Amino acid sequence: MTEASTSTIKRYRPYFHPAEVERLSAKQRGKLSVSREERARQQACALIDAVGMRCGFPRRTIATAQTLYLRFHLFFPYADFHYVEVALTTLYVASKLHDTLKKPRDIILASYALRFPHLVRKGGAGGGHVDMTAVDTQMLEHERRRVLNIERLVLETVCFSFGVAVPFPLVVKFGKTFGLGKEAVQSAWRVAVDAHRTPAPLSYPPHAIALGSMYASALLSSGTTKPHEGKVDDPEGKRVIALLGSEGPWEKDYSVSVGDVDEVAHAILDLYITILSTPANDPSLQIFSPSPVSPREQAPSPGISAPAAAPTTNTAFKLPRPWTVQSLTELKIHLRERRPGAAPSWEELEDDAADADAEGMGRNDITVRFVWYSPA
Repeated sequence: MTEASTSTIKRYRPYFHPAEVERLSAKQRGKLSVSREERARQQACALIDAVGMRCGFPRRTIATAQTLYLRFHLFFPYADFHYVEVALTTLYVASKLHDTLKKPRDIILASYALRFPHLVRKGGAGGGHVDMTAVDTQMLEHERRRVLNIERLVLETVCFSFGVAVPFPLVVKFGKTFGLGKEAVQSAWRVAVDAHRTPAPLSYPPHAIALGSMYASALLSSGTTKPHEGKVDDPEGKRVIALLGSEGPWEKDYSVSVGDVDEVAHAILDLYITILSTPANDPSLQIFSPSPVSPREQAPSPGISAPAAAPTTNTAFKLPRPWTVQSLTELKIHLRERRPGAAPSWEELEDDAADADAEGMGRNDITVRFVWYSPA
């Protein structure tokens, strides 16, 4: 007698409690340490950024792809997937979500120029583009099929919900509301770009990311590790720090808590600490070997460099020179001491909620129904 077929219902959850993000990540990281997992994330996010720019994607597409990559590994182990394939797939899915579509083949070829720079033509009409005569078309087709296969898994992690939003327009809108100048708004916008290399967008909506980015930008522009106590020369930054760093009516106006904004700022500061503490030639950046789907050249000839790792230090916001790992850590300590126990506005967390969300992902032997509404 055959076992009755099973089915399950998955309700779309756009955001996860930070504790859920940590618990799901811990299940998927396997033997990787927390620091190596973070550096692996940055390697993938840097690749997404570089390939997206080369494809001409707008920032909203690149940012969504980075968040999709982080969300993917809440449900699927790092050891089971190569980061290049997942990164290219999330770019492809994000291009669909934002109606900036490119074919998987075009995205893969754009990545070849970065992963295998010796294939790029030098000078002439085709300068800067991959030399197609040097690419193994069978390998290219194999990688294209891998992207299409992983696409379904990426869509499962968002329950096939195609509605997406990004914080960048809100940064500009809030900047005008706060009376900030162009330079201050641009700095906050760049910080919001970097925020998508953190898990913060997995837990907080775009308006919280926008406000948290503006707060972090003001903190970093202040040049002091105790901006709430010391003198801040910039009047605009001082005003933003005073407003977003304290409780007030603005929380109700913007449907966000000061704890949410603070947690987003901490995630951004953690990113910059990781970036500054990771040398460009750190061996941990080579956790994964180059793409197993390589062009025709199996072994580069002498004098030809190996496939380049995606740079992890190219953040959108350039930290002012005085900031170091130590000073950023001191800034985080100051923020925690000033408001110890500050918590985001989450309802009580169910212990098994995250595990239930991961159940059934990627399986073909059960029926999974995806729904996008909350039960009555």
